[in-house]
Amino acid sequence: MHSSSSSPFPSLPVESLGSGPDIVLLHGWGLHSEFFRPWLPHVLAHCRVHLIDLPGHGLSPPVAPFTLDTMAQAIAHRMATIAPHYAVAGWSLGGAVALRLAIDFPERVSHVITLASAPRFLRADDWNHATTSHALELLRGGLSRDYAGTLAQFFELNLASRWPALSATLKHLATQRPATHRVALDDGIALTSGVDLRDEVTRIRAPLLAISGRLDRLSYSQSSAWLADATGGTHVELAHAAHAPHLSHGDEVAAHVLAHLARPHSAAIQR
Repeated sequence: MHSSSSSPFPSLPVESLGSGPDIVLLHGWGLHSEFFRPWLPHVLAHCRVHLIDLPGHGLSPPVAPFTLDTMAQAIAHRMATIAPHYAVAGWSLGGAVALRLAIDFPERVSHVITLASAPRFLRADDWNHATTSHALELLRGGLSRDYAGTLAQFFELNLASRWPALSATLKHLATQRPATHRVALDDGIALTSGVDLRDEVTRIRAPLLAISGRLDRLSYSQSSAWLADATGGTHVELAHAAHAPHLSHGDEVAAHVLAHLARPHSAAIQR
């Protein structure tokens, strides 16, 4: 499982495409990196994109313990062999991993982009713009019982008018990676429910862009606005998007991401 006897991390497969500034794309919980495939034509002419399945998802073996910290460490360990500095864009849970990377590896992460993500996913007395543990458990149970069917329902709900045009593509993409590892599904529900980076995101030195969909009911748009404010970053809300903005509004998301990457690198990178 491990890439070498000296490394505590499994070897994560990476697919690198295009040329230009390096950007790592991290998908959401229970998914895999193939779900970025329809978005790539919008950015490949301008970036060198690195697709990595999160540990325990798709082609990547799980990490132990299965935590946000170890996921970020495994990705940083793998990317150290590919590029010294890189931007990271994370969708949903991938966004939390991106935040963790920017907090823990400021010398490597040049820019941060979150897509339909949040520093905390679960509702609390002091955090109303988030989902409930029941909703997350329903998603876990559905993925365990019927992976392809649950993904189809998920995308239909989150793509609205774009679903008919993309449904065949997304159903095909679902079959291009193994179903999510049991560890990632079972331990992932606790991991996702326990994410709370609100006290740490102020340490992020890289420029941050938070893109949200006003119709998102998993990661509320208000949480992205809070994140941008807390980090001195930028928030972009797409009025007709939900929890998959790069798929429903690919050209708009790409335009914002590419403009963000054109901003100067963080002071941490320039030292």
